[in-house]
Amino acid sequence: MAHKYQKGSTFERELKKKLESHGFAVIRSAGSHGVDLVAGKKGKKPIVIECKSTSKDKYYIPNEDVEKLLEFSKTFDGIPFIALKINRKCLFINPHLLTSAGKNYALDYEKLCPIALDIKDVAEDSIQKKLDSEM
Repeated sequence: MAHKYQKGSTFERELKKKLESHGFAVIRSAGSHGVDLVAGKKGKKPIVIECKSTSKDKYYIPNEDVEKLLEFSKTFDGIPFIALKINRKCLFINPHLLTSAGKNYALDYEKLCPIALDIKDVAEDSIQKKLDSEM
């Protein structure tokens, strides 16, 4: 379990640095308090992120984690994302586009690629407006 936590916290720190390099101010909430990162940038809605990392082609995220993310982002008036490090890529997934399969959401690399964003997409204003209109 310690290895899994370390892998996740390393990804959170990496993503925090990448977002900061794109001009965001980022707060990391260590210890699983509902969300992992909150990022803000002047003129943009805050981004609320739940980070997950896997070395497999599929990841199962509990419904509870997605519900916490959605509730926090609603309270914070932010845009929710699941940031998934999979196949050495970081995908930003709009949780509103996912469908639960029982107690979990199945995040499959092949199915996510067409709907996922990368960090450059998240940092751009045009994508921000598109996401706002989808919600």
